[in-house]
Amino acid sequence: MKNAFILLSGGPSIYDPKDPDRHDQSWDNFVTPPLLRANKGALHDPKTEDVHWLVYEDAYRERWSSDVASQKSAPTQYQHTVDIKIRHNRLNYLDLLKARAKDRGWKYEGISPAQGFWDYINKLKGTKVSRVWFYGHARDDLWLSLNHRASDHVAIAPDSDAILTCTDIKKIAAFSFVPQKAATHPHKFFGCNTKAFAETWATTLTVFAEGSSGKVGFEKIHERGGKVRLSAGAQWYQYSKTSAPRLLHSKAGEEVD
Repeated sequence: MKNAFILLSGGPSIYDPKDPDRHDQSWDNFVTPPLLRANKGALHDPKTEDVHWLVYEDAYRERWSSDVASQKSAPTQYQHTVDIKIRHNRLNYLDLLKARAKDRGWKYEGISPAQGFWDYINKLKGTKVSRVWFYGHARDDLWLSLNHRASDHVAIAPDSDAILTCTDIKKIAAFSFVPQKAATHPHKFFGCNTKAFAETWATTLTVFAEGSSGKVGFEKIHERGGKVRLSAGAQWYQYSKTSAPRLLHSKAGEEVD
């Protein structure tokens, strides 16, 4: 039986043109990278792994509704919805993602709230999880969406039901995963400030896991074949329960495989 390679895509915030850090100018930052890597045949070996794509759907529904209504206030974002309907002949963002998953033979699963992620893993019977890759916002914990503070438009944490916390990792059992000694690929958390989550994931589940100590960039993702890059001051580490952390990447602009 093939193992389960779980891709978890968090979602974008509602676009806020006054956000000082310009978060989520594009709706698709956290879904395009694995699709691009799959296009290049660099994502997984279909002989040994099935891809299970878990998508936090609430964020994409809210973003679609916001972008559709923003023809004057956010014309670029509005144009994304026009492209989806006209060029791709799809109803909305989620309809497009489901079609992309089907094209690649992936199992698509929409989740909401965040608890659905833990439930999904716990319900896998007779199938080992070979690795989990996360794409999304994070600050120690994994944020499956993002809010903005009304007073100054600064990005802040989403509601608690859209957060996977480090302490939540104990909700799943280590025996659900391919053990570290037999694993051929590490778990990876592609987001800003995922170092703490990756370390807790590795030590709790006895697997290899990787994350960033600072910000990572998703801009120009098409030019990099789906790979994120380190921002200034960020470092990329690999963790395990049985050895000291390994620094894998440390230079600004360096791509993270």
